Amino acid sequence: MNRRKICVIGAGVIGLSSAVRIQDRIPDIDITIIADTFSPYTTSDGSAGFWEPHLVNPDQIEQLRKWGQETFDYLLDLVQSQEAGKLGAQLVSGYDFSIENHDQDPYWKDQVIAYRRLDQKERKFHPKNKGGMFYSTVMIDVKSYLPWLMEKFKSRGGQVQFGTISSMNEISDKFDLIVNCVGVRAYQLLNDQNVKPIRGQIIKVIAPWIKHFYVDFDGAGTERYILPGRDYVILGGTGQEGNWSTDINQKDKNRIWESCVNLVPSLKNAQKIGDWVGLRPGRTKVRLELEDKRRNSGCMVIHNYGHSGAGVTLHWGCAGNVARLAHAALTSLSSRL
Repeated sequence: MNRRKICVIGAGVIGLSSAVRIQDRIPDIDITIIADTFSPYTTSDGSAGFWEPHLVNPDQIEQLRKWGQETFDYLLDLVQSQEAGKLGAQLVSGYDFSIENHDQDPYWKDQVIAYRRLDQKERKFHPKNKGGMFYSTVMIDVKSYLPWLMEKFKSRGGQVQFGTISSMNEISDKFDLIVNCVGVRAYQLLNDQNVKPIRGQIIKVIAPWIKHFYVDFDGAGTERYILPGRDYVILGGTGQEGNWSTDINQKDKNRIWESCVNLVPSLKNAQKIGDWVGLRPGRTKVRLELEDKRRNSGCMVIHNYGHSGAGVTLHWGCAGNVARLAHAALTSLSSRL
């Protein structure tokens, strides 16, 4: 019997993790990644790699909880592995002032480590806020993680092809199954009107004395966060829905800098080393489902996109879901032969 052929469109953290987990679940297949952007130029490469559900739809809480927990456990295993240094996988602790309802904890409070509310002394760090929380979570250096995933994918016989897909029909006759991980490009590729860019802008600085993270999301398109990574500290940010610009905005840059320095004054002495802008794939809900397009001269398609600001937070759990769907889809094909 001929080996089944699978195509994954997209080479960000969602696409690569989906491809690797499909290989884990279905080893005897031919699988190809097609993308027009690869690391270090993907949106994922600009991510802080910070595990926290951000800009997600609460209507999907049960699914988000499952995907997020599986990803957290996986990243925690990497933190405790020999690969941790190579991947910049680490535990980080810090302060989150983003509680919208100060009488209600976030749904993910039991998924992070040592979650607790701030005491009176800690609230002085952010006197304008009535409350907040302290916890430990995981971070990974995504620009190191993506090449690591790609190496694993290729070592198992995975193929990579550079190209831009304008329509699923271009490749539907070449594969038994397509896995769509195009992120914000689903707006154009699928005419998905539920997809909107959520523009994020950050500043990278050298500030090795920053040991804790600080997060303050106000839900109004402006964000403030200070995230200590392996090689530099990330200062952010923006959450501008519907903004397609990938240019550095000086007004945003000034606000980010002033806001972060106001929260942690020692950052004024930090060395700025770069800026970055990326478009998070915002959507009303994460789309993760199997669509059978064979009646329209197509093939079966698994959609996995629309993770908003939680791509890294959800990626491994979503990829596992994709692998299960792929296995079921290919099994159904075989049973009809």
